[in-house]
Amino acid sequence: MKKRMLNIICVTLGLAILGVLIWYYGNATQAVFKGYEDGLQQVDLDSIKLEDSEVTVDFADVIVGKQEERRSLIVSSQEATVSVELSDRLIEKLDFDFLKKTQKVSYTGTGYFIVNLDKISRADVIDDKANKMITILIENAELQIIEIDPDKIMIDEVKEGLLARGNIEMTVSDYNMIEKELRNKLEAKFDTVKNGQEANEIALRMVREIYEPIIKTIDSRYSVRVEFK
Repeated sequence: MKKRMLNIICVTLGLAILGVLIWYYGNATQAVFKGYEDGLQQVDLDSIKLEDSEVTVDFADVIVGKQEERRSLIVSSQEATVSVELSDRLIEKLDFDFLKKTQKVSYTGTGYFIVNLDKISRADVIDDKANKMITILIENAELQIIEIDPDKIMIDEVKEGLLARGNIEMTVSDYNMIEKELRNKLEAKFDTVKNGQEANEIALRMVREIYEPIIKTIDSRYSVRVEFK
């Protein structure tokens, strides 16, 4: 009987000690986690937000990139056809139709207005932190490329005069002079005030559409404005 009572007392005492230990370690662990701050705020299951982060981004570095990279943006293109009439007189000083033969040559070309993005410097990227606005300064669009379509070079038949028969004979120098004149005519057709203004309007929109998604990826609060230097 005494032995049974002793066993009950020992079991009761052991359970009491075990309960005290569990309570102690449970509170101690909770206190450790409660007192530890890692600077992270759980937003949802897949997102973590940094509080009071000192990380800053230099938007000029992002936009300017490597200076050795050549980046040209075609903002506008137009097609046009120009022609020149060749004339060969039997007697140079006499301009009579029956004494001369003529031939028409036509070129069709495409002119491209381009903005050189590689000319954007760090000074051309203005960060308005108060209004969350990035302003990018660019140069005006310029007509820089004229491409001649070789499949659209038209050479008409020779129109002969009564006394001027046969083909018009031309030298290499004559061909070079004709090509230069036709290119000049194409450039004059493309490089007008109206075409330049239209290209500039398109340039402002296209440059903003290129860089705004990049800026918003870095900081969604920012907007982008593009102006000419």
